Amino acid sequence: MGGVIHKTVSMLVWADIDEGIADVVRYLQTIPNVRTFVSCQGTIGEGGPEPYRAYVGCIAESEAAKARLRTEFDVDPPGDYGPDILYVHPRRE
Repeated sequence: MGGVIHKTVSMLVWADIDEGIADVVRYLQTIPNVRTFVSCQGTIGEGGPEPYRAYVGCIAESEAAKARLRTEFDVDPPGDYGPDILYVHPRRE
């Protein structure tokens, strides 16, 4: 069963973002052809049984956007989500 594909428009939407990753999300949203869809400030330094790094899930809609993300951030290897979905982490100091 085929569906109707509707045209879309980009718009800014308010979302609650973890304070420790908000500046990164804000910056990523200024990069052309990059859209964020999930983020977490991580738990490193907070203890717990499974600490993990802060991350932001992005949709990179062009090769230039993917290249820029790989230059400015630590990027996870491609997963099962598709070639345009990247999970990025602030660079380790």
